[in-house]
Amino acid sequence: MHEIHCHTCGGFITDPSTVSYQAPSDAAPAGPHSALCTCIPSVIYGPSPAYLAWPGLATFSSVERSKAAARN
Repeated sequence: MHEIHCHTCGGFITDPSTVSYQAPSDAAPAGPHSALCTCIPSVIYGPSPAYLAWPGLATFSSVERSKAAARN
């Protein structure tokens, strides 16, 4: 399983079901660290992994999907 870090505080997200996926921001995300995220909700910039798995998004190239996933 991949580690998920909040883009607001950089903390480790323990419950991915509480994540708020938002449009990418011009501001750089916080650097990841080993402390737990205390944000409510935790924020990740970019589309949700479930969104990228939808069959209707076949128009996204694999490179575009990889870039979006890497931001998370």
